[in-house]
Amino acid sequence: MNKKAFTMAEVLITIGIIGIVVAMTMPTVINNARNKQLETQFKKAYAMLYQAVLLMSNENPQLWQNYCGADQYDSDYRFITDFSKQFQVLKLYGEYTSNLNFLGYKQLAFYRSENGKLNFNQDSHDNGAFVTTNGMIVFSSGCWWDRALDFVVDTNGLKGPNKFGYDVFYFQISKNDQLLPSSMNTTFANVGSQNAGCCAFDGNVACAVTNNGSACSRFALMDRFPGNESKSYWKNLPTP
Repeated sequence: MNKKAFTMAEVLITIGIIGIVVAMTMPTVINNARNKQLETQFKKAYAMLYQAVLLMSNENPQLWQNYCGADQYDSDYRFITDFSKQFQVLKLYGEYTSNLNFLGYKQLAFYRSENGKLNFNQDSHDNGAFVTTNGMIVFSSGCWWDRALDFVVDTNGLKGPNKFGYDVFYFQISKNDQLLPSSMNTTFANVGSQNAGCCAFDGNVACAVTNNGSACSRFALMDRFPGNESKSYWKNLPTP
């Protein structure tokens, strides 16, 4: 009785086909896994920040007025020092934080959300910072946009990609002590927040002001992709 077996050529062809399929699907699998991790880190960071702002405002109502009102401009690192008390902190930096190298980063500044490695403006993280025990790093941006109190959070610290819209996000504390995503008019759902520091990844979004990614926090919170809000933000985040 003759038994049929695969020839060496057939085995090699099968292995080759499997290799091609793996090569085609592996980048998608890796990208999806990374995006899920970034989403988890963002949600955890936001929960911590929300709780911290709430506790801080209970103890010290009218936060933005205390740090940004009248003649104050958060020039003495008071906000980042007081804010750090709401977290388990490994290290507090009171100066030199405009240069990320000082904190151990490989690059000088964070990268903008758009394709490539264009630097985000360094005055977004020049008013002190602190590192938490879980690796998150929070930077004070000082007082911007009608004296709102602004800060930047790097959800995974030095790990990277250190890019706005991925692991770096811009927030602000409004005049009524609300924690909001970045916006010129401090309105959560207002379309203007997309134009004030436009969030764009693939060039399909027309940015009225500038494209640096500071408005990505709005889309990340709502899980809506900029330019097509019917799509999920986190499931469609492109490779940084």
